[in-house]
Amino acid sequence: MTMRTALVTGASRGIGRAIARRLAAQRCQVIVTSSERSASALDETVTMIVQAGGHGQAICCDLADEAERADLIARAAPQGLDILVNNAAGISAYAPPSRIDLRARRAMLELNLHAPVDLCQQALPGMRERGWGRIVNISSDMATQTPIPYPGPARQVHALGYYGVSKAALDRYTRALAAELSGSGINVNALRPVRIALSESAQAVAREVAATRPEWLEPVEMMAEAAWLLIDRGLTGEVTDSRALLQRLQAPLHELDGITVRGDASTVEPSL
Repeated sequence: MTMRTALVTGASRGIGRAIARRLAAQRCQVIVTSSERSASALDETVTMIVQAGGHGQAICCDLADEAERADLIARAAPQGLDILVNNAAGISAYAPPSRIDLRARRAMLELNLHAPVDLCQQALPGMRERGWGRIVNISSDMATQTPIPYPGPARQVHALGYYGVSKAALDRYTRALAAELSGSGINVNALRPVRIALSESAQAVAREVAATRPEWLEPVEMMAEAAWLLIDRGLTGEVTDSRALLQRLQAPLHELDGITVRGDASTVEPSL
């Protein structure tokens, strides 16, 4: 594979960092973004990429700010972007559906839906010109109503309801864009953890469910593996979870170096 240029948002930690490192291991020139408040952690991501022999650079951008993100792709990759991973997301208020206010709802949709859509639209002209592109939107299990028993306290599941609304909207946009671009060489997919990816921000929830529902947990390497499969295998229109994708494709799970086999999707357990 020739060296592709990739942009991964929200790459200062967790899923975004893992995907960025895996793409770099696959010989991609990786540009990582986060807000200014996570600049030092974003620099750590670049350091990890470079120390592993990859190519990486960082650019800070507040994706919740429409004006600041308006020319992000042009600033980050003036030579053109081949791969876009929309991972950045946030929760503006932990409030149940009956009480979440308009300001919080707007803020959630701005970052979790409008920002990815804007970046897709910025990246598409160059992808169309080259006749090749890959877009992966990171979704969430919260896009569907969580069945009982809940993965954690009920109040937490209810408080994540509107976050799920924003991710469900992103899933629908993903399918619509994939259908529009069918046959163009530009593939669009959405990827989510089977339940909980064991990132830094999920440690508390993971500890609560580990004893009773260990199958709900997965290492961030599984998300990175699945993201690479979506990019490398040329799939499009997928809205899938990482474990199901690896199982369907009978693909092994690698470490972030892309070489060392860690196991398979059915047997690998995350380390708390």
